[in-house]
Amino acid sequence: MTIDERLKDYATPAQARYIDAVNEAGSKRAAARLLGVHRRMIDKGLAAVELKASRAGYAPSHGLDYPAPPGRFVPKTTVHFKNGQKVEEWVRFAIDDEQFIGSVKDAITAFCEEAPKIEPIGTVPSALQCNSDVIPWINIGDAHFGMIAHASEVGFDFNLQIAEAEMKAGIGQVIDELPYYDRLVIQDMGDFTHYENTSKVTERSRHSLDVDGTMPQLIEVYTRTMRWIIEKALTKAKVVDVIINQANHSRSNDWWMAQLLRAVYGESGRVNVIDNSSPFIAYRMGNVLVLCHHSDLVKPKGLADIMTCDFRKDYGETLFHYVDIGHVHHEMVVKQHPSVRVESFNQLARPDKYAFEGGWRNRNSLTVVFRSKTFGEIGRRVLPIEELQTRLYGKPLEAQRTIHRVA
Repeated sequence: MTIDERLKDYATPAQARYIDAVNEAGSKRAAARLLGVHRRMIDKGLAAVELKASRAGYAPSHGLDYPAPPGRFVPKTTVHFKNGQKVEEWVRFAIDDEQFIGSVKDAITAFCEEAPKIEPIGTVPSALQCNSDVIPWINIGDAHFGMIAHASEVGFDFNLQIAEAEMKAGIGQVIDELPYYDRLVIQDMGDFTHYENTSKVTERSRHSLDVDGTMPQLIEVYTRTMRWIIEKALTKAKVVDVIINQANHSRSNDWWMAQLLRAVYGESGRVNVIDNSSPFIAYRMGNVLVLCHHSDLVKPKGLADIMTCDFRKDYGETLFHYVDIGHVHHEMVVKQHPSVRVESFNQLARPDKYAFEGGWRNRNSLTVVFRSKTFGEIGRRVLPIEELQTRLYGKPLEAQRTIHRVA
């Protein structure tokens, strides 16, 4: 038997060796003996190549010979037969998610290489004695910038303008209340943006979204707000660490924002944007280990196992262990592991129509967790939306609900 040499265009180096061996030896069994591997390895390897090639539009034995361009695959072909003869054929090309994500990351890196560096505006008095043991964590629950909600449907209006105004008001208030620290953490729990593309659907699950604004408008508000948050934090801390968790609504935006902030603040020495190439981000501070994850990929109950497995050395050397997550939108503590506190954090954004009609309800708030390097968590400040709105609008906003009352 012989294997089509063109399949090597879609093969890994090992799979290409299998193709060469079969063509040289004349059979899969003989090729296995030639390479010193089990016959099943040959079968699985060639099957994987054929599958990959067919997704790319190349499967001659099935009448498909339309190799897709780079970054694309063939999800569907339609053939029109008349009197038993093929008269027309339609081939659809779609974006290959893996290659697309890789190209996005490469583009972000290339774009940021020559980005101008800036000096942070916010400053801490150099002679001031700052707290070096406690690090405040400002945990921003799923902000969903770019989501739209209407009071007539869900009780409250929400859009880009409201999201930016309330986020800045809330962050500004909790930071103004702080004394001075050596270090402060800004943690975006994920889904800071509600959408990440012009299709207005989630990349992974292809869920349709109710959105406000265009992609350029979203990017403008998002970058302006993130810059504002960091500069505000720098007025109360000598160093600010920024954690941007990958999330299901915002993953592409999470990558480029981290890269952009790293390029812009990279030379300042005062802003550290933690690498978010992995969805699991570990942060060690003295006796404390924190694992950060949005929790759309691994459910809360499994995250203690991720911490103890992937970061076992630091886990064994620390006394206090926390896993911070977003995604679920409500406050929750998972009692699964005696040494690890797995906790989700509330958000400021109101629910959209999908969440509201699905019955999801949560308290809207912003949380600052004070963590001591020596003693773990020693307190927190929860800013409820009602207090934020009182300062911003003069009073809390009341939900618009339809109710029929009879005297």
